[in-house]
Amino acid sequence: MGQPILVGLDLGTSQVKAAAFAPDGTRLGKATAPYPTDYPQPGWAEQAPADWRQACARAMSELTAQLGDGAADIAALGLSAHAPGLVPVDAAGRALLERVPIWQDERSAPQARALLAEIGAEWVGLGLPLAAFAGKLRWFTETHPELAGQTTLALGVKAYLAQWLTGHTAADPSSEPAAEPAWQIVCAACGWALDRLPPPGAPDAVVGKLRPAQARELGLRPGLPVVTGLNDGAAATLSQGALLAGQAVITLATNGVIYAVTERPAAAEARLSQAIFCWPYLAGRWVVGGQTRAGAACLQWLAGLLGGGEAADAAYAHLLAECAGRPPGGRGVRFFPYLMGQGTPHDNGEARGAFSGLTLATDQADLALAVLEGVAFALREVLDALAGLGAAGGPLGITGGGARSPLWRQIVADVLDRPLGFAEADSCLGAAMLAAAATGVHAEVAAACAAMTGAPDVTQPRPSAAPRYAGLYTDFLRQREAWFGRA
Repeated sequence: MGQPILVGLDLGTSQVKAAAFAPDGTRLGKATAPYPTDYPQPGWAEQAPADWRQACARAMSELTAQLGDGAADIAALGLSAHAPGLVPVDAAGRALLERVPIWQDERSAPQARALLAEIGAEWVGLGLPLAAFAGKLRWFTETHPELAGQTTLALGVKAYLAQWLTGHTAADPSSEPAAEPAWQIVCAACGWALDRLPPPGAPDAVVGKLRPAQARELGLRPGLPVVTGLNDGAAATLSQGALLAGQAVITLATNGVIYAVTERPAAAEARLSQAIFCWPYLAGRWVVGGQTRAGAACLQWLAGLLGGGEAADAAYAHLLAECAGRPPGGRGVRFFPYLMGQGTPHDNGEARGAFSGLTLATDQADLALAVLEGVAFALREVLDALAGLGAAGGPLGITGGGARSPLWRQIVADVLDRPLGFAEADSCLGAAMLAAAATGVHAEVAAACAAMTGAPDVTQPRPSAAPRYAGLYTDFLRQREAWFGRA
């Protein structure tokens, strides 16, 4: 037997990622497998649990093949997943909806508004208010009463994953509600019994042991400890070493999100009025944050339109290369990145993306640069909202697929006028850290974090660009308010 290996398994919005790490954080292997998101109506976004399971099997099988004989040294599997989603299951753990609403889905907006009117806003925080778990649960009970009657537990995405892997489930407080007294009022308003939510589980606790059938499917040994973990954003925050109040992390992935570590939760009124999310993180700490709804997905969308038959990754890289060297603001094209609506601080699911400043001379590079800058401006709005709450004043990290581009990192640093620390780390590493702490590979989460993170690559804002972007940001806000209003 060699040194223990920790595996992080992350169900992201567009793909599952599986990665293996040594106790010092060295990545030993990584594999991914995509799955689709369906958007059958405006405001709807749904995925199939069967697709998650198949993708997990593909990614884990590839990872264990990469590890070869070293796969025998895997000591634990830590989980991470997007949230909030709703997966109702029966007594056998089978999902009762073929396709389930995920965090982007706002079909439950009428139910969320009804809950706000009936019981107030204290439940707001797990995701955008109109896409939260509570509204989804009430939507399910109202629109699928027969299935609701057959449901044993209403799970989130990660709790469902744990149940499939181990036959046991638990909800960590960053991901979805658990059967705790604080959720009694919400459950009553949804016509749901509190004991039909999963039990609570600490992020660094073992939820169960890997079942034999799933072990065969994933290429792992039966009985492997499976650790509860955190939602994907919280796990990404941990992967950047953000443990102390004031630290914050940007994830520039499908979504654009800022997670700020705080010592106390944000007030309910701020969570509701500014579309701020807020949930317990690790012991004695909270995460307060906001999102743009669409981040790197905007450039992926543009690459898909303009790729001309190129493979997706090649088209994406081609756009980045084309707009390199353009000055701030380029040739006056602007992009409003509301392809999934507006997020923090103006929660508006009806807003739609737009370009402005187009002429007959506009080329692909103009459009691509406008997308990079538009997403950065939307992140600036999120950061300004968090700063107004006294959060995110300390070191600022950045991670996610979009952040792998030095150009995009530089633009974000210039727009925010803040240094950004980038490390090639993500939710898989955060989940693996929790697995290390849960199984004694490291004494506690803080020790795992210290041992498994390295020094970031820091991008400084350019003195020549940051003032120019300050003016462009003001113009962006002025035009955004004229087109979309303040809320």
